[in-house]
Amino acid sequence: MKAVNVIEKLQDKIQQEKANKERAIVFWYDPQKQVNVDELEAQLADIEVRHLTDSNFFQLKVEIELERKSDSFLLYSDAPRPNDKDNMLLDVLSYNAEFKADETAILSEDLQVSDHVLRPMMEQYPLFFDSQERKRKLGKVLREEADDYQFELSMLAVLVKATVPDVRVIARQLLMNGLNTQDKEYMKKLKRNFSLERTFEIIGRYFGVSLDSSEEPLVELLNVLIYQHFERHANFTVEQWDRQWTSSSPNVCALFVEEWLQHSDCEVLEEQIKEWEKVNQVREQLADQDIENYKLAETFPVIDALIIEKCIDELYHQTIDVDERLSLIDQRLKTHWGSKGKLNSLYETLYEAVRMEKLKTVVQRLHQEPDFYESYAKHLYEVDQTYRHFMHQFVHLETKDMLEEIASRLTNWYENEYLRRIAEEMNFKLEDGYISKLMPQRTFFAKKIRPILEKENTRVFVIISDALRYEAGYELHEQLSERENGTSNIEPMAASYPTYTQLGMASLLPHRELEADEKGVVYADGNSTKGMGSRLKILRSTEPQTEVLKLKDLLNMKSSEAEKLLRRKRLVYLYHDRIDAHGDSNKTEHETYEAVQNAIEDLNYAVGRLSGLQAKRIFITADHGFLFQFKQIEEHGKIPAVDGKVIDGSRRFAIGHELSVPEGAIMLTERQSPLKNVESVLAKSLNRFKTGGGLQFIHGGALPQEAVVPLIEYRRIDKAQPVELAVAMINKVITNYRVPISFYQEQSVSDEYTSRKIRAAFYQGEERISNEVELVFDLKGENRERNRKVEFNLIEKHYKIGETCKLKIETVTNKGNVPYLEEEFVLRLYEALY
Repeated sequence: MKAVNVIEKLQDKIQQEKANKERAIVFWYDPQKQVNVDELEAQLADIEVRHLTDSNFFQLKVEIELERKSDSFLLYSDAPRPNDKDNMLLDVLSYNAEFKADETAILSEDLQVSDHVLRPMMEQYPLFFDSQERKRKLGKVLREEADDYQFELSMLAVLVKATVPDVRVIARQLLMNGLNTQDKEYMKKLKRNFSLERTFEIIGRYFGVSLDSSEEPLVELLNVLIYQHFERHANFTVEQWDRQWTSSSPNVCALFVEEWLQHSDCEVLEEQIKEWEKVNQVREQLADQDIENYKLAETFPVIDALIIEKCIDELYHQTIDVDERLSLIDQRLKTHWGSKGKLNSLYETLYEAVRMEKLKTVVQRLHQEPDFYESYAKHLYEVDQTYRHFMHQFVHLETKDMLEEIASRLTNWYENEYLRRIAEEMNFKLEDGYISKLMPQRTFFAKKIRPILEKENTRVFVIISDALRYEAGYELHEQLSERENGTSNIEPMAASYPTYTQLGMASLLPHRELEADEKGVVYADGNSTKGMGSRLKILRSTEPQTEVLKLKDLLNMKSSEAEKLLRRKRLVYLYHDRIDAHGDSNKTEHETYEAVQNAIEDLNYAVGRLSGLQAKRIFITADHGFLFQFKQIEEHGKIPAVDGKVIDGSRRFAIGHELSVPEGAIMLTERQSPLKNVESVLAKSLNRFKTGGGLQFIHGGALPQEAVVPLIEYRRIDKAQPVELAVAMINKVITNYRVPISFYQEQSVSDEYTSRKIRAAFYQGEERISNEVELVFDLKGENRERNRKVEFNLIEKHYKIGETCKLKIETVTNKGNVPYLEEEFVLRLYEALY
């Protein structure tokens, strides 16, 4: 910059100061010696010019602050501005102005960084500062008052297109760009505009590894990172790996990999991990180890593959510890590899197979049950639910061959032992005139709906889902129980015999008597129940303000349309037909379990929509359940069709007059069926009549899978509060890189308090310095039963004795994470001193 221009700019600066203050005190540090004191004195007549030296600062301070408090001064130095700690006039400078004239000084001001930091950088890395674009980007990422190290990190961030000057982000950008240091874009930029040696010195120091002597530093870095992530939770050592890829900051390395795997660009790391696994023969190394030695490690997908293979082998040889393996699989489902793709599908399927092993003991207690249906609703239903889950997942597996034998064994046990034993027990009970103690389906309206209509001014919704058997209803109930704005209760009902749609639908209407005409139409007190129009007529005779719809029609309406339709209505019956529509067709009956899953999703969604329409009371039930068998039905399971005047029937029942009772069937007594004007014959055991209809999906008989139906009552309430948590530690002092933390859940989960899902980690400022832990607090019981302990690992770096960090806890919600709790801890890691 020419001297004339400099003087002009200086004069402008002086005038600005005078305009803003009573006088101007301006400092100018001019190491380039663009002017001299004589020049300044000649051209600046209205200000006192003084030459700053190492010996006159005290005299100047006295003059400025005591002797000449109204005069203006220009304090000129032909040396660089000293560090703040060495600047004897820093207090005067802090409340006055500094003039900067050379490009470096101007850039220093623009970047808000010390001249002492910037000048050496410009001298050391001149090519970097040749570009206006790089300087502009540097200004965006550079922190105010950055030191030498932070400045270098900011330069690196600019060159590798990192969003922040963070070693971890810079390292990730380099690793994503490719491991070859010779021909990659970022490497060329670093080599030309910065320094490869210094880059790897910075990165290596952060991760506790020396990269100076490596021909392929990024390959070396990746090896160390992946190994240290694995080693953190491995219970054994591979000497060669440990010798080759050591780090003085293993937690830093492990945390880096953990964070990257949670990042949206983790595909690159995933591929690098798979390659590492292959090159270093991880499978072979793990194959010789007991599963206990690596079950907590999460680095390699082969770990999950080996755990799955081990569990399958234990299932096959009947040596499995079911509780231990269920816990392990549940844990692995939350890991990076276990939560995705084929591994996730295998784990989900395997979980149900192991769970089935645990449930097998229930068969041994069948004959001890006082009321068969009641016992089914308490625990036996879990067998059908688990088998359904298993087979639903199994048929969708891409790698079915791994579980083919297990599936065959489970199906054989389910159909030939479990179902057969239940069927035999039911035969004895039917012959003894069995009537369940469960609430009869035919009393539903009188016991549940009429009292609400008579005593409350509340709109009631009743959803009847065709063939929603009890185990599926229980799964829906569990999902509804997780809703924050409602409570769900479930009880079993005994469906009317025979368990078919016409009778089940009629039983759920208000009535005293049920009869069937010669065409098979069921009448309630003389009124036809066939079709929604007939059912609406019957319901309106009890409650005039009633509406009847198909559930899907209501859900397809706009909210305004639905609100208009339902205005002033007190009772709404909604019919849902997903399961029976699939099962009753020969073409689609094999999709029954898929239909059950879809039905549960339908109904869960429906409750949400109805809640949005201010529905406070919702009942969900079914006309009947179903029995489903995958295996080919043997000839001995087919019995002759019923003869006589049959007016309705299927593979499992017939109603009419003068009916025959083939061997393998039974005639119901008058007390066992609500249909009073006809005879009812049921197929016993698992038999099917040789008549029309599918063979795999059946209902009409008396097995609990067909006859025990769910009655779910969902009430919308004011939103329940999530449970409160506390860090249950008196002394919040950290003395080790491994930090055990005790959490206490202050309330038991109930109707008033719902579960809380959290994510927690230690931070210093905005920097995370530990692994991140995700926990769900859904504990019930006494105070002592509501404690959880978890271990955090701090990254290895120097922590000053007595400095603090914070345990930050966020609540995880569907809409994102919300800050919940912060606890301050004092760091006293004395071992870090030696």
